[in-house]
Amino acid sequence: MKKSKYYDRHCDLPANAAHQALQAGETRRGNLYRLFIDIFSITGICLFFVFSPVLGKVPGPSQPMVKAAFVSEVKLPLLTGISPPELTAQGVFVMDMESGSILYDKNPHLSLEPASLTKIMTSLIAMDFFPDDMVLKVIHGQESLGNTADLIKGDELTASDMFYALLVPSGNDAAVTLAENYPGGYRIFLEKMNQKVAELGLKNTHFVNVSGIESPDHYTSAYDIAMIARNALARQRFASIVSTKSITIRSLKGHLYPLTSTNILLGQPGILGVKTGWTPEAGECLVVLAERDGHKILLSLLNSKDRFGEGEKLVNWAFSNFTWQ
Repeated sequence: MKKSKYYDRHCDLPANAAHQALQAGETRRGNLYRLFIDIFSITGICLFFVFSPVLGKVPGPSQPMVKAAFVSEVKLPLLTGISPPELTAQGVFVMDMESGSILYDKNPHLSLEPASLTKIMTSLIAMDFFPDDMVLKVIHGQESLGNTADLIKGDELTASDMFYALLVPSGNDAAVTLAENYPGGYRIFLEKMNQKVAELGLKNTHFVNVSGIESPDHYTSAYDIAMIARNALARQRFASIVSTKSITIRSLKGHLYPLTSTNILLGQPGILGVKTGWTPEAGECLVVLAERDGHKILLSLLNSKDRFGEGEKLVNWAFSNFTWQ
């Protein structure tokens, strides 16, 4: 027992020393490992900052590699003068063409009858399908009532000339002829008109004919018809035709059709078009594109008692009381 105790007692000392030595070795290895990790981390961070295309730069505003010669910003119209004039029109919408800013509106989403302003949409659908040189035949268009271009039954005209017959004298016969020459005929053409309404996201417009004949289910709003006109004006041939005061077209059979615009504002400085409309129920309707000093405005009037007088007042008011900056 004594030997055992002596052995055990003296064996404890070398065991503790070995344990301490082992711990010291592990500590040194741990320190070396941490040192290695620290060096690796610092080196990695330095390399990241050197080679990174973003963080390697000095903080501050970045400079473009190539600078434009100038930057063109849309100028916004600001009202600086008096309020708009009193108007009899039931629906009114006036907008700046470049920025889309609303200059004035009155019942802009009220559903009203558009009369021949319908033909703006008619032309939009026709121009998107018929090339200018396509030959169209007058089928039943000559039976149309109201404003016509006096087209002759069986006559043949290019689509380009038919567009003039539609938009300059506001020819109902031209509207019917365009629809009847469309694939699928009148019904499909009318469906395309209402499909276009949906594509434009308009909520207060529906068409049941191509010329603007009165019907409870045939309506638009001052805002909607302005948006339709704005879309149509993006087509150069539409913009050119609706600015035409008078023209004579010749059919392929040699018939001459002298056409005069129904828009009496054409010819005044800065008036660029667009379209008129009238029926007893719809009242006097008008869409006008005007420009002064490089700024264009688009306005629509529905159910007015003096469309040309009120249209002229609105144009003068807009350019006199707004400044673009």
